[in-house]
Amino acid sequence: MSVEDAILTILLVAAFSGIVVAANIADRDKRSGVRGVVFAVLMLINVMIIALYGVMQVVYAFTPIAAGDDLTAPGKTEAVVGLAMSVIVAGLAGAVLHPRGREILAGLLPAPRPAGSLAARPQGLSTAALNTHLDGTPLFPQMLNYYTTDDIVVPRPSPVASSARVAPGWFAGPGGSAALRGFDKDSTVHVVALVACIYLVGVQFINFALGGGLEGVAESFEGGLTAWDLLLNAFPLLVIPVLGVGLGIRRTLPQALERLGLKRLDLESTAVAFGATIALLIFVAAVSMVWMGVVSEETYEEQTEASEALAESVSSLGIAFLLAATAAIAEEIAFRGALQPVIGFWPTAIAFALTHAQYTLTPATLIILVVAIAFGWIRNRYSTTAAILTHFLYNFIPLALSLSVVEEGSLWWLHLAG
Repeated sequence: MSVEDAILTILLVAAFSGIVVAANIADRDKRSGVRGVVFAVLMLINVMIIALYGVMQVVYAFTPIAAGDDLTAPGKTEAVVGLAMSVIVAGLAGAVLHPRGREILAGLLPAPRPAGSLAARPQGLSTAALNTHLDGTPLFPQMLNYYTTDDIVVPRPSPVASSARVAPGWFAGPGGSAALRGFDKDSTVHVVALVACIYLVGVQFINFALGGGLEGVAESFEGGLTAWDLLLNAFPLLVIPVLGVGLGIRRTLPQALERLGLKRLDLESTAVAFGATIALLIFVAAVSMVWMGVVSEETYEEQTEASEALAESVSSLGIAFLLAATAAIAEEIAFRGALQPVIGFWPTAIAFALTHAQYTLTPATLIILVVAIAFGWIRNRYSTTAAILTHFLYNFIPLALSLSVVEEGSLWWLHLAG
């Protein structure tokens, strides 16, 4: 990554961090008027996405002088596709900002209710009683802002009752839920989180189209990976989610860690992480053998070109360790820690799979989806920390083994690291 790209990345992270901080202030002080400012800035970003990724690319592609002087100018077809996709991305983000769009999403992404909670409340038992411990102290002090709604009460599970059954739904996913939230249409933070997810997936696909597909992704790895590249790539996925949960604004550090699901590992969760890693690698091997048997050799080479290039860009065990660690920590905190409790189990798994450009439009995307489902289940059943450990092992073990393989490409499936 060049110095210019690094500076641009830092500036973009700083700008979006400002939006996230403002969103937290808007949720804390609902009468401040900050919410309107945040929405206006997001609408401006929508316009910029269409201008930068759509209109300008079309101009570059269809202007003979510009296309002739700039070797990086996209082809005409790619530019038109980029324009269409940029309009779709901006349109989806704009729909989230519209009140009606948020109402629809709130119905699609609700928080699950534990069995016997509000629906099964005994007659005569008031809402205030449900919100009070046996000793009379409030169960949900408003200062915690654990939930961003003031009118919906969802009991927070205690450690003893953490395994209680949860009403089935798209949000909860397999294994119940360790974080009873859901999309709140009145929360500026939730709106920003969902819009950010749309940007992340959408821009990924736009760049995929403008960059020449899998071949373009493969070329981006030709220079090799450096520690600086890995740290800078992880930077936004660490900073923005931590600020997003309201650290220093709505939550203290312990509260933010709890919200992100970052807890100490115990023997059971550690054993599950190792067991899940082994199971996932066996699954990847089995599916890969079927894949290689179904498609032609030429198609197989085309579909694995980007993943091969990524694996070949890892030149040492140290880089392999850093790649596995940065990807696991940053992606799990962003997706499973921050995003999953808001948009739900299945949407998060799908978004995670779609953000891995090296597998786009190949059967490997389905493999990564299964991997994401496993990580999400571990986060729900145990913690984000356990999901991080599983993700790290799933990344590092194949990369470390691939460095010791003499026959190039013989274990390409080991490079399917999330």
